[in-house]
Amino acid sequence: MANRNMGRVALILTLFMLAPHQRLEAQVPESHGAPETYVDMTPAELAKQVSELKHLMPASSQEMLPEILRRVGATVADFFDNFSNTTCTEHVISAVDVPGETLALHYDATLNYVALVKRGGDNTRLEEYRTDSKGKVVHLEAQRTVVTIGFVSMTVHFHPRFQADSRFSFLGREKVAGQDAYLVAFAQRPGVARRTSLVVFKDRTASVLVQGVAWIDPLNFRILRLRTDIERPDSTVSLVRETTEIDYFQVTFKQGGKSLWLPRRVNVSGQMGRYTYQNLHSYSNYRLFVVQTEESGSRPPS
Repeated sequence: MANRNMGRVALILTLFMLAPHQRLEAQVPESHGAPETYVDMTPAELAKQVSELKHLMPASSQEMLPEILRRVGATVADFFDNFSNTTCTEHVISAVDVPGETLALHYDATLNYVALVKRGGDNTRLEEYRTDSKGKVVHLEAQRTVVTIGFVSMTVHFHPRFQADSRFSFLGREKVAGQDAYLVAFAQRPGVARRTSLVVFKDRTASVLVQGVAWIDPLNFRILRLRTDIERPDSTVSLVRETTEIDYFQVTFKQGGKSLWLPRRVNVSGQMGRYTYQNLHSYSNYRLFVVQTEESGSRPPS
């Protein structure tokens, strides 16, 4: 019964920069009377929205912000400039529920997650997809789960090329996993942002703006943790709320000793119409991915 009902609903939520798509460049128009973003809130207001910030040591001024953005921008640019095609083991646990009803859908799978440099052009666009144990591309069925993808490239908001697309605020300092970190909030600019998030629900699509908070290592200016939320609900696709939380860690590959900072855990939760959902992603066993020719039987999706 649950699967049959969900089949009619056909839920899909696809996040941030999938395969090349014109709508990913669509600009979201100005919205009059829009609510305050994380950049506009006081520390007390922000702590009510983001519970992790209850122990924040607020910044006394924004004097440090330009230098923080310059240095974190350099590390993000270096990540994309030196990115190598990677694959890893992904474990996905997904749950979709309707509050007050017995309808529920649960999905649990282990797959290969692949992130490739997009051929010919912008190196900040990565192709991210999933394969089975035989290397065949897997498209998760919307009838069985809410689909979320695109986490490796989400730090692009801090890339020097795209910093002008958002407003930023230096929040202060806080510990994450016992480590001291700078906290910077951002909010994409309506009518300006070029890298918006694509949401698909039934036969409707929308591009939504996001805001968020980054926890940044004060020594090497790597992003240790990233949280994003949609800036406002979108009635086109019935998206009420959506939060993505990503924890990063350093991966050193055996081949050549190259290191990259990549997602370790991702938690996506939200509400679309009357459906609430949560996806837990965990990543392990990262390794370099060799793209073979079509004749050899393996090639990334176009």
